[in-house]
Amino acid sequence: MTKQISFAKRNFRKFLLLGVLPLIFTGCQTMALYDFEGLKAPKVIIPPDVKTIGFVDRNLSFDIDTLSKYYKVNGLSLKDSIDYSEIRAINCHLGLNENLSVYFELDSVSYTRLPENHVVGDRRYDPMSWDRVDSICESNGSDILICLEDLQIFNEYEIIEGEENWGITDVKYFAVWRIYDPLSQKFHDERMIADSLFTETSSYSYTKLLEDKMPKRKEINAEVAYDIGRDYADLISPSWISFTRKYFISGHQDFSLASYYLNNDSVDQAIEMWKKHVDSEDKKLAGRASYNLAFAYELKEDFQKASYCIRKAIKNYRELEKEPKEFTYVKEYYKELTQRTQNNYLLDKFFGKENAE
Repeated sequence: MTKQISFAKRNFRKFLLLGVLPLIFTGCQTMALYDFEGLKAPKVIIPPDVKTIGFVDRNLSFDIDTLSKYYKVNGLSLKDSIDYSEIRAINCHLGLNENLSVYFELDSVSYTRLPENHVVGDRRYDPMSWDRVDSICESNGSDILICLEDLQIFNEYEIIEGEENWGITDVKYFAVWRIYDPLSQKFHDERMIADSLFTETSSYSYTKLLEDKMPKRKEINAEVAYDIGRDYADLISPSWISFTRKYFISGHQDFSLASYYLNNDSVDQAIEMWKKHVDSEDKKLAGRASYNLAFAYELKEDFQKASYCIRKAIKNYRELEKEPKEFTYVKEYYKELTQRTQNNYLLDKFFGKENAE
């Protein structure tokens, strides 16, 4: 492959405990922060019984296909005589294949590029027939097909001359994806993704800037296509992301001990400390204990108990004559926990757990 170009966009057990960071709220040590990592469910769920995946480039061309054949230099349109469509397809496949989550347990994603098919008239993406899908799956041993229906990349160069010359490369692209499942004869995903990227470089030598430093068209098509494949792999793959939660460390001496246990990866012992106070006549203390239990059960991925505890915490706070400022954090956590619960449901679907109906 060619040298890698750094483009920037114009405009990720299921958890890993990282540690506790004390945090001072409004002048007293009321709460602490706890950092951990967990899996984020993919936006597109591939059925868990899928064992093999094939990548297919439809290799469609259209009467109006002029976008990828032209580029601009300081506003002047120029035609490129080289066809980069195969480079785009190969690198898009590489980006997908090399970045799929290990949770798919795949050796590799097979690569198929269909013979060029010229479509007369308007640009459209009629699905392949299921007979053809079956034929491709049989030939490459795939359960489903991730199909690149179309990929277009267009770039503009802008050169700003001066004592130090600057070169800006602006790239626009769109990709059309569809996932075919011949067993159910359904599409697990259909989407068009459009975006823009840019990179810039400089040189005191105008010639060196133009000939050596600014990315060539082949590099642009190769690198951007790889990124497009990688980004689609991210859409269908679980990813590790960081979470930060607040929890109460004051209100009773047991809370300090629970924090010690938590900081030493003894979540169950922390739970026992907090359980002592969930039915306290002191509604504020009971609310804090229930809140902390909800957080602990989230760490244990028991979202049913976590939901019960956070609702109990809210009930305790609402029974107070005046809602304290800390109730804001309780309500915020309720929303965060709801999102994690929904995320866990999608992860169960991805991993094929029986309760994810």
